[in-house]
Amino acid sequence: MKTSTRILIISILLGVLFWVVDAGVDHVFFNMHRFEVISSQTYWLHEFYMRSIFAISFIIFGGVVSFLLKKQKESEIRLKESLRFQQELIDTIPVPVFYKDEKLVYMGCNQSFARFIGAPLESIIGKTVYDLAPKELADTYQHMDMELINHPGVQVYEYEVNRTSGEKRSVIFNKATFLKANGELGGMIGAMLDITERRLAEQEKDGLILRLQEALEKVKVLSGFIPICASCKKIRDDKGFWNHLEEYISTHSDAVFSHGMCPDCAHEFYPQWADKIIGPSSA
Repeated sequence: MKTSTRILIISILLGVLFWVVDAGVDHVFFNMHRFEVISSQTYWLHEFYMRSIFAISFIIFGGVVSFLLKKQKESEIRLKESLRFQQELIDTIPVPVFYKDEKLVYMGCNQSFARFIGAPLESIIGKTVYDLAPKELADTYQHMDMELINHPGVQVYEYEVNRTSGEKRSVIFNKATFLKANGELGGMIGAMLDITERRLAEQEKDGLILRLQEALEKVKVLSGFIPICASCKKIRDDKGFWNHLEEYISTHSDAVFSHGMCPDCAHEFYPQWADKIIGPSSA
């Protein structure tokens, strides 16, 4: 049986009981001649009305209390349903979401936040950042939260988050304050965007660009048509001047020449020495 129904029944029984007891007391005392016998019909009517009024008052009081309790119960049910719907709603959001009161105590979060932190949702509610993160990180979280509480509005910044497994993740915090029904500051709500993979990709890209730049600084490539003299082997540059082969290559690349002499040229210019050192010419 519902509480409101029980209260209504009890008030009715108390009203009837009061009426009966009062009538019984009057009857006993009058029969024992402890009061003057008043035969006036008006007196008995007055007593009847008074007893009835008291009894009805009991019943009305019980009915009002029963009605108020019923309304309160309905309000509690609606509030629970609203809270359950809100929790299910934020649980469908894939981004970690949390909210704290004005004292920076966690009031709640979604399942994504609990999974990201690596702790059960029930163990997060009622805790502070010092219960969930190392002190060096918690100090920064607390400082940024206090800045937002002291200057209500929106706050966005990038920082690290330590999971309970010890893994560090790079995230962007996006926080905003909210108000109570009376207009006072109620706390803050925040969301975290995990950018760890993006940071790793950016670092890999930056490293690749750096390696390519280093390679380009070490290597210069000659390409395209190069006009070269068929007789003296000089090369014509972009300005129309003819340069020695080694001078042109040195200017357009990082190559360094060390001069020597091939066997054919050695036999041609120094036959007396070449025959002894290199041997007879193959020509």
